[in-house]
Amino acid sequence: MKKSLYIILAITLGMLLPQLHVFTFLIRYSLMLMLFLTFTGIQISYKNVGRIHIQVSILILIASLFHYWWIKQLFPDLAMVGFILGATPTAAAAAVVANMMKLNVPFVTVSTVLTNIVAVIFIPILLPFLIQKQLEVSPFYIVLQVFITLGIPLLLGQFITLKFPKITEKVVKQKPLSFALFIGNMLVASANSSNYIQHNAKASLETIAIIAGLTCIVGFLNFKMGEWTAPKALRYESGLSTGRKNTMLALWLCLTYINPLIGLAPVFYLVFHNIYNSVQLWFLEKKRKNFT
Repeated sequence: MKKSLYIILAITLGMLLPQLHVFTFLIRYSLMLMLFLTFTGIQISYKNVGRIHIQVSILILIASLFHYWWIKQLFPDLAMVGFILGATPTAAAAAVVANMMKLNVPFVTVSTVLTNIVAVIFIPILLPFLIQKQLEVSPFYIVLQVFITLGIPLLLGQFITLKFPKITEKVVKQKPLSFALFIGNMLVASANSSNYIQHNAKASLETIAIIAGLTCIVGFLNFKMGEWTAPKALRYESGLSTGRKNTMLALWLCLTYINPLIGLAPVFYLVFHNIYNSVQLWFLEKKRKNFT
């Protein structure tokens, strides 16, 4: 509950202090540090990857293009909301949520790692084609920057985990720092969006409301596609893997390569997936009580 209040406070302060948008450049480095903390202490092995993990990764790729397509038919200027919220990999917090729900935590952890690896490969390939008319840099530059942002923390985290166990222990102890970084990113991202809204005529309340509505629809479909396509025993774990998104990565992509208005979508998504998981947690606890 306290964490949810901190998130709401950060979003509110960011909206009230648009001048903080000057710190937007720090989001990338904060994200890299968060990813490094996530991937250090976790040993990645192909032996841990099952058919459902691969299915989850494929579903995320399909969803990104599907959401882009259907939103483009209705609101062409907002189509990237669908792609970003579909393509973004599983959040590191998904494993924490799985533990709260008393689900299969190792399954969700492997999904988190695998979907982030897939994101390193496919997001930089697809992104330039979808926003090519707006690009002021070469597609190769985007490929390189996304790979650096996602790939370096992943490779460095794995290298330290495998070669330096003592350093790994020290890094793992610093993992709570991720939430502070997350709050800082949310504050700056909200300020950036607020600044954009104030200085851009296209950012009407109606457009913002549409983005919020699209975000809820995309979020619901993201969770459900994982739940509907997985075996019953892994229904909720699969849904978490496809629905609980790395919103910080989504924010960085929006603010760097698209625009701050689209960047509102990850902010709305953060609120949505927390509400969705809270309802799920309540439902599962109630269901288990009825069986005892």
